[in-house]
Amino acid sequence: MKFIVTAGALLLASTLAHAQTSHWAFSYTGFYDQEAAAFLPGLRIDGSFTGVDADGDGVLERGELTSLLVDAKDYVACAAGSNTYYHCDADSFRFSAESGLSFGVSEYSSDPEGLYGGGHFVTTGQMVYDYQFNPYGGSEHHLLWTDGTTFTMSAALPGTESVPAVPEAPTWAMLLAGVGGIGLWRRRRA
Repeated sequence: MKFIVTAGALLLASTLAHAQTSHWAFSYTGFYDQEAAAFLPGLRIDGSFTGVDADGDGVLERGELTSLLVDAKDYVACAAGSNTYYHCDADSFRFSAESGLSFGVSEYSSDPEGLYGGGHFVTTGQMVYDYQFNPYGGSEHHLLWTDGTTFTMSAALPGTESVPAVPEAPTWAMLLAGVGGIGLWRRRRA
């Protein structure tokens, strides 16, 4: 019986450690401005995301995200405010060590009459698109990904640029379960 309890505790701790929260920061630099017909090497899109690989498949997907900041806007948090005249969401998201990072985010709105509105869309690898309209006209702006667009990414705690030096709670739980299991095993042998 003790063996079953010990094995169960070790399995639970291992699962908790495997499904711990991940924090990542990213940056894209250099875009082609379609309206200006120029490549802007210093133009950046910065962001970060946090999530838990709950199913343990090595891929973080939209449903496993707890936040996705793109230029300081959290597209996971803002989704709760969406309604008939306002939409904000991380429409797609996928990250893994093998396939890299890809996402699509959008925020757009209009008044009930449809006279005033605008939007902002980011689709990695493709473009950043902004538009505005009113009864007197409108505007569009396209920034395109090119071969000159660079990508950097690092594991980080929110607001930092480095990997945490102190183990997170699930790591401590796994350590304590292991030590407890060894203690029970030694007690059983005595």
